[in-house]
Amino acid sequence: MSARIDVTRLVRIGAIALTVLAVALVYFAYTPTIDALHARIDDGQNELRSDEIALSQVPSLRAERAQLGERYASLFAQNPEAVFVRELATTVHRHRVALLATSVSQDSASNPNDGPTLPFVRTRVSIEMRGTYRALLATISDLSTGSEIVEVLEPSLHRDGALVIASVPAIIYEPQRATNAARMGASP
Repeated sequence: MSARIDVTRLVRIGAIALTVLAVALVYFAYTPTIDALHARIDDGQNELRSDEIALSQVPSLRAERAQLGERYASLFAQNPEAVFVRELATTVHRHRVALLATSVSQDSASNPNDGPTLPFVRTRVSIEMRGTYRALLATISDLSTGSEIVEVLEPSLHRDGALVIASVPAIIYEPQRATNAARMGASP
């Protein structure tokens, strides 16, 4: 007996087996990629939801910012030291300089108790900053020309490795409102 092999049937079985093998290979090869894409889609949807929540809070945050601006505007108007510190923070941030220390003290030599009343109270400020030479010079320049109420005295610079440390003495001139009012009330 001779066994006859049906070639067309064998080709069909082989084609079906190769197709199943190819589909299985594609499925298992791309499953991690598809899972990663699903994870990215989920992350994107979560980010959109969080952005929607954040955007819904924008009006209340703007109202709060305006309220704080009004509240602190009067404080800044009354306190030149606060204005100077705010300008200092803005300038330091703009020039990417590290603010190491500040100290504020009343200049007692310019406020004699028994002498003539001066129109301004001098407040001494000492500032220490660290940064590149160029950034420090730009910061000191901005501080000295930024406000009419501030006088930057002679800064000193010294190296600290690759950076430079600047010690900047300054004077803030404040109107002598409270002191004049106290003196007027004390001497009838």
